[in-house]
Amino acid sequence: MNTHKHTFKRLAAAFAIGSLLTSTAAIANDNHAYNRISFSVSAKQEVANDEMRARLSKTTQAKTAKEVAQTLNSAINDALIIAKKYPEVVVETGRHSTYPRYNTNNTITGFTGSASIDIKSQNFEQASQLIADLQAALTLEDLSFNVSSKTNDDIKKQLTLDAAKRFQEEAVTISQAFGAKDFKIVSVQLGNDNSYYARPVAMMAMAKDASAGIDVPNFESGKTTLGYDASGTIELIK
Repeated sequence: MNTHKHTFKRLAAAFAIGSLLTSTAAIANDNHAYNRISFSVSAKQEVANDEMRARLSKTTQAKTAKEVAQTLNSAINDALIIAKKYPEVVVETGRHSTYPRYNTNNTITGFTGSASIDIKSQNFEQASQLIADLQAALTLEDLSFNVSSKTNDDIKKQLTLDAAKRFQEEAVTISQAFGAKDFKIVSVQLGNDNSYYARPVAMMAMAKDASAGIDVPNFESGKTTLGYDASGTIELIK
């Protein structure tokens, strides 16, 4: 019986000590938490859009799907031949679809089809001339300007350094404002994109190609603001 009492007392004492240690650790963690401050900064740069993208399409109708396909294939093949005159313009075939048309009796009366090509270039002059050439047979469906991948990567590298530097500078300012002797970084996250992409500006002017009698559009590409964020938590050292 005495043995059981001694065992119970030892367990109770151990439990009390464990609870005390847990409480002490919790208080210590709370003290650290009181000295932690979270904030975020960002680095931004306005960049000229240096890449043009456009989509041109052809839509046609015929009594048979074969006729539709022949017309579309001919138009796209002709467009690809014309595009070869502009080596600095990347051209890809886009979507291609054909579907039947029905009358009120739910009988097929014909077919409608459409096909498109996508162009991309950093040479605005060549891209604009190609668009003008292709509009003799195709319809300009969409036009946009953006920052090219290479320029975007180059700018982001510098913005990463700028964001990291601003985070450290802000940490110093905050620690001084709260009367701390120093600080240490608890956590930091880099790379939250904060970009604002500009939509393309419509055709601003038309320049005449005297040799072909085609109006060549002059485009204003606009600018894009690229951004990089740094957010995290610091612990003040009093």
